[in-house]
Amino acid sequence: MLELFWAEKYAMVTGLTLVVRKLFKPKGTKDMWVSALTTGTALISMNIGAGLLYPYSPEQYLFGVAEGVFVGCTLIVTWILAKKLFTKRPVIEESMRSPGEERIAHYTKAFTDLAKTFLTVPQGATLALAGMDDYQKVHAAWGARMEEQRVAVATQLTEISGIMEGAIRRAYDTKEDTSLERKLKKSLYKKGILLKKVYVYDNQENRKEVYLTIRTRRKKCISNREAAECLTEYMGKAMMPSHEARAFVRNEYTNTCFVERTNFEVVYGMDRCVGDYQQISGDSFSFLHKEEGQFLASLSDGMGTGLNAYQESEKVVDLLEQFLEAGFTKETAVKMINSALVLRSDGKTFSTIDISSIDLYSGVCEFLKIGAATSFIKRGNWVEAITSTSLPAGVFQQTDYEKTCRKLYDGDMVIMVTDGVLDVLPVEHQEKLMKDIILEHQTNNPKELADYILSRVRQYKSGRFLDDMTVLVMGIWKR
Repeated sequence: MLELFWAEKYAMVTGLTLVVRKLFKPKGTKDMWVSALTTGTALISMNIGAGLLYPYSPEQYLFGVAEGVFVGCTLIVTWILAKKLFTKRPVIEESMRSPGEERIAHYTKAFTDLAKTFLTVPQGATLALAGMDDYQKVHAAWGARMEEQRVAVATQLTEISGIMEGAIRRAYDTKEDTSLERKLKKSLYKKGILLKKVYVYDNQENRKEVYLTIRTRRKKCISNREAAECLTEYMGKAMMPSHEARAFVRNEYTNTCFVERTNFEVVYGMDRCVGDYQQISGDSFSFLHKEEGQFLASLSDGMGTGLNAYQESEKVVDLLEQFLEAGFTKETAVKMINSALVLRSDGKTFSTIDISSIDLYSGVCEFLKIGAATSFIKRGNWVEAITSTSLPAGVFQQTDYEKTCRKLYDGDMVIMVTDGVLDVLPVEHQEKLMKDIILEHQTNNPKELADYILSRVRQYKSGRFLDDMTVLVMGIWKR
């Protein structure tokens, strides 16, 4: 009779297990434990019930309870092994990309191939101009110019390919961080900010970029710096809103970028004057903060004075900003600008390009000059000159630029001038006199120093000033 009960009992347990499996359909660890616990409890109950019908000893009661626990644990182990052995999982390759990323990769390769095609176009043989008539000389000159433009186009296509590759890398490596999201939600909520998503990206310099999808709880005015303070607490490093981010959190969800705080900050000032007999300056300049913690000052001097010089220099500065904002490097940008000036040039109008790019993380300043005047670095009672002997942009197709790097320290100042400033000084002592003028006025205010330099330079000439003069000053300080 007892043996018959054991057979019936296990038949019932097997059936109960199948029923529980069907009802619960365990998808996770929690459901699996509930199912096993139910089956094991049912088995223990049957053993106790059997003890009431049949004469069981205390040892048999304990055995029945242990049997229920054992069966429950066995079911858990069985389900885990079954899931491991028989569940089909999709094979995910590490290099697998989304359709959008595949499309970008396709275009990247296409632009790279196009660049190679332009570079491998067979060039015509160099023709000797001697013995040619005027028509042949013009034809040969235009042929040479077209060959030069092929190289320029190839350079542009190669750069576009690199930009697209960087875009797909950023899209692929930007990951949602749910752990950081859970930590931030409560802190931001206390400040009146609602958090929806958190994305983190490690850029090429191994610096963190964090994107928060946030909005205000009510129509309140909350600075993004308050969100940066919360982020700093959980990231373990100082964070700040990027320069492209809005100053305040909006009342609708928007993505706001936060970056690691730079080690340096920059303050700048300028002064300028227009040459006599002119109503507009032929010098143009700009100050630009880039995403990578770069601060860039650019200065262009159009040849001559007046409206024509202004139009040339303004075009150079505008193109430079557009190329940099599009992701081009400084070197490629000036090459493309030079090509554009060569094509449209009538042989009489050229422009200088003077760029000072400061890395606000490392303090390294990179000077890039094309026909530009001397720049200066002021450090305490010492001044260094950064000179250039290259020709202005638009003269030749092959860009002749000079690049110099210097490490800047807390309190250093960078002074950029156009040639109109230096031409007022005696030719034999221009650089020395300029250094003396910079050291004469001890100030930490870039605007004051720019004003003083221009006023002192004007004292060296009593007559009319034929050229425009512009002075840019940037001061760098450690945070």
